[in-house]
Amino acid sequence: MVDKSQNETRVDILLGIFQNNKLTAILILVGIVVITFAKVTESGDSILRTFGIIKSYNVDQATDRGKFSSQLIENAWNRMFWMRVYTERIRLNANSDDQNVAYQKYIDATEKWSSNIMNYYLGLEQYYPKTDKRNLLEGTIQPEFIEAAKMIQTLKLSADTLKFEIKIIKVDSIQYIVDNINRDFYLLIDQSVDMK
Repeated sequence: MVDKSQNETRVDILLGIFQNNKLTAILILVGIVVITFAKVTESGDSILRTFGIIKSYNVDQATDRGKFSSQLIENAWNRMFWMRVYTERIRLNANSDDQNVAYQKYIDATEKWSSNIMNYYLGLEQYYPKTDKRNLLEGTIQPEFIEAAKMIQTLKLSADTLKFEIKIIKVDSIQYIVDNINRDFYLLIDQSVDMK
């Protein structure tokens, strides 16, 4: 006759330890409760959003609206980032190569933003109806972008001939406008959304 302990595999031994351990049973039970709670919460949130009880700026990548929103946010922040980098390199009196790299990245970000601006206007109307998002972008944020762009262009073209103190004043003015754009953009993405 074969001894029972010789036929047990490591898996059988491990299962035996778990079967006889109250802590393991409690951990498994807690895990089941946590997972169930997470699924119920996720479903409840989805139901509340579907019926318009919870209203928010949607950046869920699974939806067209989410993709649109993510692209809008990414392109705006990219443009503001390179505006700040370029002007800060002027302030720090960085070498011309570093300034030119930052300026070119700013131009690239501006081109991407500008080539999509009409899509942003229309997308805000389509995906966020009954809000003032399009008006905020078109009437406030875009004019601020244009004003800052003109100032950056003037700074770029005259940087070699300006006194350093004047450059700093221009840089401060540009960064003030970019800070305003940033604040206004937060208003754009934080506006409540009427899903009806």
